[in-house]
Amino acid sequence: MNVLYLVSRLRAGGPSNQLRNIVDNLDEQWDPVVLTLSPEEGATARPEFEKAGIPVHSLSLSRYAGLVLAPPRLRRFCRALNPTVVHSQGIRPDLLSSLFLAGRFRVATIRNYAFEDFRSKFGVVQGTLMAWLHLAALKRIEAPVACSETVQRKLVEHHDFAPAVVQNGVDADTYVPAESDDKKRVHRQDLNLPLDRPVFISVGLLIPRKDPKCVIRGFHRSSAANEGVLVMLGDGPLLEECKREAEAGAGDVQFPGFVENVAVHLQAADYFISASRSEGLPNTVMEALGAGLPVLLSDIPSHSEILKREAHAGRFFDLGDPSELARSIEALLCEDETELRAAARAVIEGHFNANRVSQEYQEIYQFAVR
Repeated sequence: MNVLYLVSRLRAGGPSNQLRNIVDNLDEQWDPVVLTLSPEEGATARPEFEKAGIPVHSLSLSRYAGLVLAPPRLRRFCRALNPTVVHSQGIRPDLLSSLFLAGRFRVATIRNYAFEDFRSKFGVVQGTLMAWLHLAALKRIEAPVACSETVQRKLVEHHDFAPAVVQNGVDADTYVPAESDDKKRVHRQDLNLPLDRPVFISVGLLIPRKDPKCVIRGFHRSSAANEGVLVMLGDGPLLEECKREAEAGAGDVQFPGFVENVAVHLQAADYFISASRSEGLPNTVMEALGAGLPVLLSDIPSHSEILKREAHAGRFFDLGDPSELARSIEALLCEDETELRAAARAVIEGHFNANRVSQEYQEIYQFAVR
């Protein structure tokens, strides 16, 4: 039975990683096919899907051409494939699925709370209109699924809309601790990181919602600025501001930009920091925990949803408060690192692994054949 995965693009990053988690762990009865709406731009995960033997097709339409041409082309594609399940993610795929694929069993993954995420990306007016449009589309789909309890709770509280929940997970075989201290040192040599100093890492887009400047300021205000290094992994519109912020302090802050070997960078690090103001269920935090990194997290519901599984895997700090982050860094540096790393890894092995995610989605797919 075919499952059609409908996405805007296969950009390298969290959503594509989560999609891989699902398709890589499908039982034999399900045959995955991926269809993108638009051509790839920038870093793409498409080669990794194709290398894994997952068929990837594209309508190759721009956003504007897609308004007219996508519906008939999507219908033709579905008639030819005749999928048992259509599984979409993202506003454009969800809209097309809800409006033009009636009669098929449709699943939609809700990866964020649109009224926060869209407003952050597109401004209050456009973002709010897009969020209402997306919500209306999701209500037409048979099986909407939130990626976290946090997203579900916001939809219930503010919109009386209660999707199912399948929490995100990570590939526990890819995001693993370094095999040994020697291997960790090799990674550091390869990445030009100091061998004998604590390495803090933050991973994600350099955008206001992620608040990367809070990470840099908190690091500067801690003793770690004198003895350690902070790696800001990622790129985005705040890059130059972040670099100026880094230069204003005394600490060693590095900006490698976007990299493909995130798992290796995590294995080379000691601690992970996220100052995000809003998340669905953040992949980067779970990837860091999989690599055995104790985490320092802003006190938001989605971070609490992860860390409540094993509180000893890290510490929270007040949202947007660099001084509180500095104090949390100081406190974490005083704790037993071996115990912290074991607790971090246990969170992923016990709760947020990719196989569990796929199995829960397959239970939903079964409603299509009952």
